[in-house]
Amino acid sequence: MGRVRRFGSLTDELKPAFTDAEVTVEAGRCLECGGPSALPPCTLACPAGVDVPGFVGAMAREDFSGAARTIFAANVLGGSCARVCPVEELCEGACVLARAGRYPVRIGRLQRYAADRALAQNPEHEGRVPNGRRVAVIGAGPAGLACAAELATLGYAVTVYEAREDSGGLIRYAIAPYRQIAEPLPQEAERIAALGVRFVMGFAVDRPDRLLQIENGADAVFLGVGLGHDLDGGYGGSDLPGVWPSLEFIEQLKTGTPPAVGRRVAVIGCGNTGIDAAREALRLGASHVSILYRRSEAEMPAYAHEYREAVEEGVEFRWLTNPVRFVGRGRLRGVECERMRLGAPDASGRARPEPIPNSTFTIPVDTAIVAIGQAPRAEFLGWIPGLELVRGKVRVDPLTGRTTNPKYFAGGDAVNGGATAVAAVGAGKRAAWGIHRALAGLPPEVAARAPAPAPPVEAGAVWRYEQADAALIVNRAWCKACDLCVEVCPTGILALDVSDRITVSDISRCIFCGLCALRCPDYVFILERGGAPVSAIADSSLAFGELHDA
Repeated sequence: MGRVRRFGSLTDELKPAFTDAEVTVEAGRCLECGGPSALPPCTLACPAGVDVPGFVGAMAREDFSGAARTIFAANVLGGSCARVCPVEELCEGACVLARAGRYPVRIGRLQRYAADRALAQNPEHEGRVPNGRRVAVIGAGPAGLACAAELATLGYAVTVYEAREDSGGLIRYAIAPYRQIAEPLPQEAERIAALGVRFVMGFAVDRPDRLLQIENGADAVFLGVGLGHDLDGGYGGSDLPGVWPSLEFIEQLKTGTPPAVGRRVAVIGCGNTGIDAAREALRLGASHVSILYRRSEAEMPAYAHEYREAVEEGVEFRWLTNPVRFVGRGRLRGVECERMRLGAPDASGRARPEPIPNSTFTIPVDTAIVAIGQAPRAEFLGWIPGLELVRGKVRVDPLTGRTTNPKYFAGGDAVNGGATAVAAVGAGKRAAWGIHRALAGLPPEVAARAPAPAPPVEAGAVWRYEQADAALIVNRAWCKACDLCVEVCPTGILALDVSDRITVSDISRCIFCGLCALRCPDYVFILERGGAPVSAIADSSLAFGELHDA
């Protein structure tokens, strides 16, 4: 193993806040792409639909209030999601700057800066006009909070019921503290309450009569209940001291009562929660942490960047290793495992792991953390008449969140089986509009059709391609057929024609990022917005292809 990357303490943030100077530099790198009829890739990659170029551009102009309004209009948990979102897989992973050999704009940390700045102030909320309708939200996690806030702005009287004393759901209790402990969840919940949302905390819907009481008092009910307890895997010896379910382990960290893990820790499972548990175990003082996974690296469900970071910190990954039972007398002393090989694909499409005969061995450990997933809330969901489940997940209309019981809507982990906080926010918003349309008697929303691509306006060798008030002007006479612009175009609309001159196949898909102009050595391209030329070069003080420290 190579040199291990240094890491901080248990609660030292993986991605600390930007300084004022860093914000100025980073926001200025954004190309502010996106056309009148073509959304930018970063916004398309955001499950909450945050207008990323809109808020980053506002920050570049030092309009931080405007940036925060843009963020919170799309994501009421914008401050929390800025900390916990896997931005490498979402908005930053879609940033077009990577096409030009540059690091993506660090969108998450910019969003955090703008959101935190706004949350530190007392926001003024526009008055809402009550419409006389009542909606109950069960669960104060990301999906429930987003649904409640959206409905409140539409005039609904919303009551949120939550079994715990604090809101936030998986963000509050199940996401490792090096990402977020609690702040800014309390401030975000205060903003939602200021919209008129009523919170009933410490109210467990643990009996059918309590659910019926909620149902009878509302015109619609949203289920944001998430998933249940950790799956235990049926391992023998799971009751030994030193064996932890992953969510209970992380909750101990989040609530300030971290357990003593000893020198040697094994984590069962190779999802993102398992990797978080392993990395936090190192921060608790463990000298050797292993992740045991019965498949290979190619099948692991964890994000690739999370895996790389864990390896850099010194976590060992033991592939094709299947735990059989925990061993010890009075306390955990080891994990008995068997070696595996991969066979034919199973129902998930991944290669099925098969045990190798006579391959049992024992790994000595002081602590084991089981992170193999969560069980659905089957008993609770079974109390709702007509509610259909698909492999334990609530079946919904993907456009409205409506379940097979017309009074109930749902979103978040109870529907998708466990995903990101921002995906839950997006689902909560969609369900809120589904509820609104159902109760207001509005027709289903119809997606707008993409406009037909307009032919270019030709003036000799200069061809002008227009998309509403934006235009891409191409001087074909100057084109040397180098193909560099074709390589860098994120939408794939540039190509050389039979005369080896550049042409645009579909201007309606152009996002006006300007990478073509940035890459072209012959000044073939000019971009216009509103009739005026615009700069197409981000962080122009850097030579093309030069990278700064990510």
